[in-house]
Parts: sequence; C-alpha cells; structure tokens
Amino acid sequence: MRASRAVIGNRIGVVLCLLYLMIGCQPQQVVKPEKPAVTSPRTTEELITFVERAAALVQARGSEAFPELGRRPSVWSHDDTYLFIAEAGTNRIVVHGADRSRLGADLTTIKGAEGRSFGRWGLEALATRDHAWIFYKRARPAGGAPVWKASYLKRVETSSGESYIVGSGVYDLKVDRRFVTELVDMAVARLQEDGRAALKLVRERDGPFVYMQTQVFVINTRGDVLADPLYPELERKNQINLKSADGRPIQRDLIQLIQTESAGWQTGYLWPRPYGGKAGHKDIYMRRVQVGRQTLGVGSGLYVD
Repeated sequence: MRASRAVIGNRIGVVLCLLYLMIGCQPQQVVKPEKPAVTSPRTTEELITFVERAAALVQARGSEAFPELGRRPSVWSHDDTYLFIAEAGTNRIVVHGADRSRLGADLTTIKGAEGRSFGRWGLEALATRDHAWIFYKRARPAGGAPVWKASYLKRVETSSGESYIVGSGVYDLKVDRRFVTELVDMAVARLQEDGRAALKLVRERDGPFVYMQTQVFVINTRGDVLADPLYPELERKNQINLKSADGRPIQRDLIQLIQTESAGWQTGYLWPRPYGGKAGHKDIYMRRVQVGRQTLGVGSGLYVD
C-alpha cells in the first residue's frame, strides 16, 4: 500500500512537471500597444507641423499621396481637421478632405462667408515665398454658423516638376506669439515685393492681414501711422506722442525698438480692444523693413489677459 502511494505520488509529480513545462513553452501572447488617439492641430506650431508633414509626403510621392491625404476618417481628415491640396499651375483643388464637391474649384474665386477673397490673397503671397496664411470665416464640416478660421499653406514641388499647394486650418485658432511673428513676416514680404503700394492692402479691415482682433500695422521712424486697419483714426497722422491707456509712451518705444533691433517684442501695454472692447494688456512684436529709402516698422500683437 505504501509503495502504491509512492508510485501514485511520483506519477502526480511527473504530470505536474509536464503541465508546467507545457505551459511554460506556450508562446507568450503579444499585447499590441494601443494606437495613439488621433489629435487635431490646435496651436500655430501644431498646424504648421501638420501641413508640412503632409507637404513632405506630396513632395516625395506626388499625386500618389492624394488618396491617403484625402481619406476620411484618417489621421489627416477627421472632425474639424482636414487637408486641401491644389495644383499650383491651375489653382484647381485636387484634394479636399471634408467636401468632395469642392474638387475642381479655382482657389482664386473662393471667398469666405464674409466675402473675403482669401484664395486669391494666399496665391499672391505664395508667388514670392513657399508658405502663407489665409484668414476667413467658414462653417465647420458638421455645419453651423461660420466662424473664424486660420489656414496655413505650403507650396511644394515634386521631383517630376509638379507644383502643389498643401493647406489646412484651425477654426477659432488662438493667437499666440508664433502666429504674430508669422503674420508680420507675411506683411514684410508683401512690402518688400510691392513697396508702399502694399500699404493699401494692409489698411483693409477685411483684408489679408486681419484675423479676429489681430492686425498688422505699419509706422515710420517719425511716428507716423501709415496703416492700421483696426484703428483707422490713427492713420496718416503723426502719433509720436501716442501713449497706452496706462500712460506708457508706446509709439516712442516702438520706434526705438526698430531703430536699435531688426525685430523684437515690447510687452504689457494697456491698450483698448478693437470694436470698442475693454482695454487689455498687449504684447507687441515689431520688425524693421527698408522700403525704398525709408525705414518702416511692421508690427502686430496679442492680448495676454
């Protein structure tokens, strides 16, 4: 009886060992990491990166990249986010991630809900540089009332010589420092190309250099305001003694900046918001530009409170 019990015990031990070995030899189940949630660009920097990633694909693959970039839903097109691509030669839209009915439309004829000729302005800006911004009002893909939208455009050329314009935008994009410098740079490029004739375009309240409560303005070193679409009462007058709401000599400060630096910021001015809004603290970016024999300052800013 004792021997039988020993044998049984040994057999049980062998079985347990075999089971252990069998389990241990089973291939481990691979847990695949979850794909990161698809996110939409929300800041100026994120939007620029998003468009330039798409532009790099177009530059490398040409029209072969179009199905991927136009597919919805995808990382390139979902919710309020989508890409649009146009042929640089014909200005015709060849990819639109949210509305296929826009395929074939001419960018030069497209306007915002408020009547802005944003497509034409974007193409004019791209004539002298490889990127540009356009601002307009547009309903979201799901519908509703038109809201402000800022779109970034990138012009690329493929190895086969085809040129395309790749763009995307953010609805109600919050103005930040990168946005302000981009806006000023675009205005400087226009002044360098067209000279003082560009001031007429800068003065337009519904023109290409106004987005929500943010605008480009132009001054000279004497203190004259040559263009300011949101504060036209200041235009074409000498404002050397202009002060902020808290008494700071804002015009003299800005002139000193452009006389001593090629570009820079002045911060914390208490300044009335456009359209009769309450005064807020504003940071202002200025860039110096030579137009003919005259030194001008091109500026813009953002409210920080």
